[in-house]
Amino acid sequence: MSKKMQIAIANILVTSLSIVLIGLVIFSQASDIIRSQIESAHLSTLKGTRDHFENYFTKLNQSAVQMEKIPDFEKWLNQPGDLKTNQLDMLALVQLLIRVQASLDYVDNVVLYDPLAKNQISSQPALGDYNMGYASLFDEFAAMNTDYAFLTKDSNGASTYVYIRKLPIFVSGPSTYLLFHVNSKLFYDYLGITDDNASQLGTAFIMDKKGLPIGKGTFTGIEEITRNLAHDEQITALPAEQSESYNKNGMLVTCVSSSMTGWIFGLAVPDKLFLSKIIAFRNLTLLIVAAAVILAVLAAVASNHVFFRGWNKIIRLIDENAGAKSATKQSKDEFEKIYSHVFQLKSRLKEMMPEAKEAYIRKLLETGIISKEDWVEHLGLPLQEDATYCCFAVEMDYYNQLKESYSEWDLFYFGYGIACVVREVLADNGFAVKLSDGKLAGVLCVTDQSETAFREQMNQKLQTIHHFISDNFPITVSIGVSQPRQGTRQLHLASSEALEVLKQRFSLGTNKVLYYEELSAVKEVSLSFDESRTIEQDLIHSIRSRNREEARYALNRLRATAPERDYRKLQHLLVDLTLSVYREIGAELNRPLEAPALNRLLGLSTLEEWLQWLDQQAETLISMLQEEYQDQMEQVAHTIKTYLVEHVQEDIRLEDCCKPLGIPVSVAKQALKEVYETTFTELLLVERIEISKQWLLETDIGIDEIAKKLYYSNAQSFTRTFKKMTGLPPGQFRKLGPG
Repeated sequence: MSKKMQIAIANILVTSLSIVLIGLVIFSQASDIIRSQIESAHLSTLKGTRDHFENYFTKLNQSAVQMEKIPDFEKWLNQPGDLKTNQLDMLALVQLLIRVQASLDYVDNVVLYDPLAKNQISSQPALGDYNMGYASLFDEFAAMNTDYAFLTKDSNGASTYVYIRKLPIFVSGPSTYLLFHVNSKLFYDYLGITDDNASQLGTAFIMDKKGLPIGKGTFTGIEEITRNLAHDEQITALPAEQSESYNKNGMLVTCVSSSMTGWIFGLAVPDKLFLSKIIAFRNLTLLIVAAAVILAVLAAVASNHVFFRGWNKIIRLIDENAGAKSATKQSKDEFEKIYSHVFQLKSRLKEMMPEAKEAYIRKLLETGIISKEDWVEHLGLPLQEDATYCCFAVEMDYYNQLKESYSEWDLFYFGYGIACVVREVLADNGFAVKLSDGKLAGVLCVTDQSETAFREQMNQKLQTIHHFISDNFPITVSIGVSQPRQGTRQLHLASSEALEVLKQRFSLGTNKVLYYEELSAVKEVSLSFDESRTIEQDLIHSIRSRNREEARYALNRLRATAPERDYRKLQHLLVDLTLSVYREIGAELNRPLEAPALNRLLGLSTLEEWLQWLDQQAETLISMLQEEYQDQMEQVAHTIKTYLVEHVQEDIRLEDCCKPLGIPVSVAKQALKEVYETTFTELLLVERIEISKQWLLETDIGIDEIAKKLYYSNAQSFTRTFKKMTGLPPGQFRKLGPG
């Protein structure tokens, strides 16, 4: 082998090794940057998820506390076990459980269970104990010796999630279990996992104190991941309210613990998933270098082969200078090719960083800025502590209708164009990111200006965006604007205000720039959501109480709160009010009650027509309730009287009649008063006098014996009562006979 050939091969090897080292350094730095960004985004996401779950279980506990104060529940709780099968009491509890279920999201069933009497009341009786497997869950909860727990149960290959609470909470006494059956949609929504983004976020999981998965079977691969992590003491021993990230078995695992539930919330994403692009470029670089090394080795082997075979004549024919130039040129070409791939790797990394940056900005708008590093060092956002800023949100008007006219690609390009317009107008005074469903959120920030100057500049930029889109796009947009603020600590509140304004755009008007101050003004002159719900509950209560005057009073409040000029803005609230009334009252009627058709409601063209129609409906519903109430009272009174006649020879009281019949004592008293205009004592007295008349006329039983049989203290007491009721003493009544 010639000296020049040896030098050329050595240059190729040195160059290859240098390229490998440069590529590995770039790969390491790029991996650390991406991993740091993903760790920060995951920690923020998991803290929000933990807060969502803690807030949700707080709502469940609050529902349990509120339920404990309701008289129907207290009455049922204090009754002996054999009285808890009272049908009317159970019906009232079922209605109570239905209301509790309706007030909570993600709850499919609410069950009240008495472990002593082994009976349960469910808001959804059709689900059944057998299918849901509640019996084994109650036994498991009893063995835990705790006040509340969240349990997972496998039934026929499916997972059941229940939250069990022991009642009463504040008063000692016999325990009753309140169960909330939570559907798996809770985990999908709160963990933010969908079919669209599962591959991007990795696998979300929740582990309990034992290291077992919560929501098992909900997400693909969760069992395998949690099975491996459950034996890792570094993760399972994570202190409460702490967060940490780990590199485990080729995965980036981010965990956050909760002091309330004792759970560990985690996100696990394989390195090959979030580093896939730069890993591919690394492998390509290594492949090229390996190819260069192989070529160098082959060249060395070929040169030695030529040398040992005596091909000196051929070697001499090759011009030494030309050979040197050729070797140098080949080495230079290989180096340029490798450098080109390294440059492409850097370019691809720059393309990936904006996507990670946008995801992080979206999280900042949701949860707020935690530290200065979030937006200055990592993201370079134009925000300063002494700046005046506001948040704004842009949304395509009638987005769902646009889906019917345009394809997904069209809507994507519309959103992309809107984002470009917004960023062009903002320039260095703000930033914006795309959200879902045709929405975009951003921040407009100006330093060293008065509030008046800021408002003028803010209005100018937003109007410019709005007019440009209206003039150049086949769509219109509404822009919601928050109140101006100083500093950056309330960034998430300002973002929420901007989105809240967009929710009211159909009342304030579409294709406009809407300000949060306008929303406050509308709330002062229009019927707000809270006011409508208060009037709705008062109207339902008055109808349920069959009080016509209170119903009219509630409607008059509606007339006073919602002026005629605003009725169309309030039409959706009036429709909701009507449907809620029919839903609540219909649940209390024995016969089916159909709600009015929607086109009938939308045909009411003025507020006065609404109020007249609602007054008629309230009158009709009260009449229906009154009719069913009267039928119920007559049935109860007749049942009590029949039972009394059959047991008149016993020492019987009203409670003794109500217990086997399953009728509440208060209902029985009211029924006797309304139907027979008497009390139980008076009715018992009349029936005893009637049977004593029969005995006096048809038998030879003595007066002392009759008094004893009818539980009078003595014959004199019976005689006085008999004479008072019939006008004759018992002996004289027997002598005179039937006439």
